[in-house]
Amino acid sequence: MFDADRNLSASEVAPKPVPNDQVTEDEAMAQKPRELAAMESAQQFFGAELRHWRLLRKMSLNQLGGVTHDSGSLIGKVEKAERRPGRDFAQRMDEALETGGVLRRMWADMNSPASQSDSTGALVADEPNAPWAGCDVFDPVREWLDEAVPVFATGENHRRVGTADIEVMWSMCDVFSNADHHLGGGYARATLARFLDDVVRPALRGSHDGRTAPELYAVAARLCDLSGFMCFDSARQGLGQKYFQQALRLAKASGNAALGAHILTDMSMQAHYLDRTKEALWFGTAAVRAAEQSGSPSTAARCNALLARAHALNRDAAAGAQAMSEAERRLNRARPDDEPDWIRFFTERQLTAEFMYVAHDGRHAADVQQRAPLVLADSVGMERRQVLVAATLAASYVPESDGATVKGVEIEQACHVLRDTMRAARGLTSARGIESINIVRRRLAPYANLAVVQQVENEFQTTVALVG
Repeated sequence: MFDADRNLSASEVAPKPVPNDQVTEDEAMAQKPRELAAMESAQQFFGAELRHWRLLRKMSLNQLGGVTHDSGSLIGKVEKAERRPGRDFAQRMDEALETGGVLRRMWADMNSPASQSDSTGALVADEPNAPWAGCDVFDPVREWLDEAVPVFATGENHRRVGTADIEVMWSMCDVFSNADHHLGGGYARATLARFLDDVVRPALRGSHDGRTAPELYAVAARLCDLSGFMCFDSARQGLGQKYFQQALRLAKASGNAALGAHILTDMSMQAHYLDRTKEALWFGTAAVRAAEQSGSPSTAARCNALLARAHALNRDAAAGAQAMSEAERRLNRARPDDEPDWIRFFTERQLTAEFMYVAHDGRHAADVQQRAPLVLADSVGMERRQVLVAATLAASYVPESDGATVKGVEIEQACHVLRDTMRAARGLTSARGIESINIVRRRLAPYANLAVVQQVENEFQTTVALVG
């Protein structure tokens, strides 16, 4: 083991005299350990314990260094976890401070094989070009329905996880969710991946009791689900699927059926976006089944609404209408204060948005045009939602070409809606959002000679694409 105190210059090692035997208030404040990342906690605890015994013996840094033949500067750096102590250093401190061997035992503990295990690996391997796999290759639903509960390795490091850690992780869910809702999945995706690898993974591999474990698994599942959704939104479909799979395993380990249903619904949404009807229906049906066991009416409402979108994609209007009716019924029974934090966004207004999307998938333009303005009015400050809804509305005026000529007034309406949403699209890191605009741009291409269409193109290039 590297002994940090044996790599100093002679001038740094030489002890310096102090004017009195008392530790001044300024010195005590100066030695307050700085906050460190979770992976450095063992080193921080050692430094805090060393400082505790030094202050208990009423010794200054230089006084202690004079006894042990170390510099006060070195001891101060160890106390602040800026230098890693060696075994001989710990022994000298024990003897000088008469700790009874506390520091040597702490040193041995922090340098044990468990403590040295890799705590900075990836919770999910970063494969940005990983392909999305269908049910014939990848079927998480069977894993969810299987009676076996996933087991995660614990005690592989000396990270001690308690209620405070979990509360912080839940607060980070809100932070990342808000960033995603506003500017899209690409905005904070890399930051969330780093948080999962540097904080969540070591926590999962650390020590926690039977009461803490379910909450730890649940919050880790929620963070993985958010990461999966961010990947999906920023066109990293295969990587997003891998995060969703990990999220589902963690949710199952936590015993949280509502969270499992929520994750399955996100997977159904991804499959729907990719036009994978079979998977969208399969995931959506499994989500509804899980939601029925969750005791969360809001979760059941969202699951049914997304299943309705899968049915609409499958051109099954009757099944879609039945699922939306069930979504309404479930939402009417919901009490927001009793619902999990992550589903409280699903209100009557969000249900209106789902009705709009189902109408879009079912090619009912009039219904889209009736509901979209209400959703847009409720989307102020939510840039991605504004773009997705506005593009859906614009698309309703210029449906996919079926050989019929689109009326001029409808082209003008589509262009007007798109131009209004360009400012919200600027800076958006949502591949879904930009593609929703591009779909309408492609439908408008046959009318490129019209001034209103040219204005849309110019607005897009100078506001969204920042060209020109």
